[in-house]
Amino acid sequence: MALSASSRKERLYKLVAVSVGLLCILQAAANIGLRLSLYGCTANGKPDLEEIIKNLTEKEEDLKDHYLKRGWVYFNQSFYSISSSQMSWQDSRDDCLQNGSDLIIITSKEEQDFARQFKKRTWIGLTDRETEGTWKWVDGTKLKESYWRTGEPNSYLGSNEDCGEMWPHEEQHWNDLECSYKNFWICEKALAQ
Repeated sequence: MALSASSRKERLYKLVAVSVGLLCILQAAANIGLRLSLYGCTANGKPDLEEIIKNLTEKEEDLKDHYLKRGWVYFNQSFYSISSSQMSWQDSRDDCLQNGSDLIIITSKEEQDFARQFKKRTWIGLTDRETEGTWKWVDGTKLKESYWRTGEPNSYLGSNEDCGEMWPHEEQHWNDLECSYKNFWICEKALAQ
């Protein structure tokens, strides 16, 4: 007994509808399974905060191991690396960016003191290239707390000193310098990034 064309169409539509329904059910089950395995849930189906914290702590430890094995130094929720060569400010920043970090952003006296321990003149992530006299960090935030040497920044003798460097041998030791100057640099990778 041959089916009519309309009967075949009807069967095809039913088959497609059932298939799509099954796919939706499978997708929902997969999503629930992934959430449970990723976050862990309590018996009532809500996320288990202890399990989430444990997972995040494990990921944080893995990240710490990764950077420490590469010779980075850990301090106050960030990793730091000082270069072994000298480059311009932009080339230094590009090097940091290629490593998933950026030039150091100094946000506290403690971080300033920590960075001084590297004992080299280094580029920091500070520039006024966008607007002369308006110093900003590489993340776009304006400079609030600063550690300029006396008389700095000064664009010495009218030169185009638009990039910030650190001098390790003085308490107040930032200096503005031409960005093309070759310097060591410090990369920073914040743990929360």
